Amino acid sequence: MPRIQNFLLALLAAFLLVQAAFSLQWPITHDEAPLFYEAFLMRSEGRIPYRDIFDFQMPGSFAAYTALGLLGGFNDFRIRILDLAILSALGVITFFAMRGFGKTPALAAAILFSLKYLQGGPSMSLQREYLLLIFLASALFVGMRDSLTPKHRFTLGLLFGLSAVIKPHAAIGLIPFLLFDIADIRQRLKLTLLKSAAISILPAAAGFMLPVIAMLIWLGFTGALTPFVSIAMNYWPLYSQINGLMEVNAGVEKMSFALNQFWRLGGSALWLIPAGAGLYFNQNKKAYLLVSLALCYAIYPAFSGQFFPYHYIPFIYFIILLASLVLNTQPSTIKPFILHLSSFILFFSLVRPSTTFIRQLEGKSIATSTDRAKEIARFLEKNLTEGDTVQPLDWTGGALLAMLETRARIATPYVFDFYFYHHVSTPYIQSLRADFMNDLQANPPRFVIEVTAIDKPWVSGADTSREFPELRAFLNENYFATIQKDDYVIYELDDGQ
Repeated sequence: MPRIQNFLLALLAAFLLVQAAFSLQWPITHDEAPLFYEAFLMRSEGRIPYRDIFDFQMPGSFAAYTALGLLGGFNDFRIRILDLAILSALGVITFFAMRGFGKTPALAAAILFSLKYLQGGPSMSLQREYLLLIFLASALFVGMRDSLTPKHRFTLGLLFGLSAVIKPHAAIGLIPFLLFDIADIRQRLKLTLLKSAAISILPAAAGFMLPVIAMLIWLGFTGALTPFVSIAMNYWPLYSQINGLMEVNAGVEKMSFALNQFWRLGGSALWLIPAGAGLYFNQNKKAYLLVSLALCYAIYPAFSGQFFPYHYIPFIYFIILLASLVLNTQPSTIKPFILHLSSFILFFSLVRPSTTFIRQLEGKSIATSTDRAKEIARFLEKNLTEGDTVQPLDWTGGALLAMLETRARIATPYVFDFYFYHHVSTPYIQSLRADFMNDLQANPPRFVIEVTAIDKPWVSGADTSREFPELRAFLNENYFATIQKDDYVIYELDDGQ
């Protein structure tokens, strides 16, 4: 059996290397484009998020993408190299975190998660859940031991604090570490529950608060704290009512959607079979910790209520780690049928290549939005002159990627336009619309790029609209369509010449 396992692992490792090589051709796309463009604005124009860029992401997201953008020069190929470097680092950390279960399951965990990540294609690439996974894996490496010292607890808090400034609810994974630690302290030192909790929680809390306090200081120093709080208090509650189908719902409808999506586990429920077998044959504290983490991050997508595929990245990571434990069993001590079945599911459920990889083999384009971005970029390269600004009316449809590639300057703080089309009757959205129009009228851009394609996310449901009368009147009065395609329109300022 070990020979078969090693042979299959070798095949999967070879397949991983092939897919990794093909991933170097992936362009910046989907959520990467707006986040990298915002990072470019921060770098090139000194814009500060919330103050000069309207967005609802956490400061840690801007910090991560700015660092990646600077290291990769906002270049597709170099960013893909960074992506694989992060994946390699994650694999190494995972291997050493799982080393206590044996070399084979540790190696399998690293290879299988890497395959799963690449299977997601460009749309899964460098998502924030993937970036914070470095901190979660490091926390596992630190916390996967029989007992913790104050230094370990502080480090765990720090790592989860770094995760929280990217996605606040990512900190949920700290709970199992603390609970296991408190139980260990009570058992070893024979202390009360309160004293045990204090010994465990206080150093972890100190570590956790370091990145949070640093974030608040930065926001205050740059004058971005007040606009950040305003967005958090006014926009976050509205955005939280948008589900994964880009529909506005609340109350009973939201609860029904959440319950329906929760049990689907992002399409990864099949992993529960080998994961269950891995736990059954490895009933120890470390395996129970993995189970607890997998459960926490199965709940994690429910915090946003949107259940996008990338929200399940941490859950997939921990469930794969748990499933890899089936390779830490001896056939002589268990029923061979169960072992063989679990191993079969474990190894072959991820062998399927991504649709992107298949399209590459067939010589097809990777994404329609990328093709659109190339067309728009060619136009901007040919027509932009010194001092010109551009206003995108888009989100992930390609306009921002084109602006990133051509280093085009944006006319307003509003990088996306989807904010304007949901909860349209609320005073806050009305104020955003009014502020946007004031910015356009004060500094009319040379070009306005409106993506109308079906792959541009549109919010539907109660109190949504695709109409913005004031914007349409402004465009009709001051602009003409210089390029009009089925999926996008480029308007040029009519200066009367």
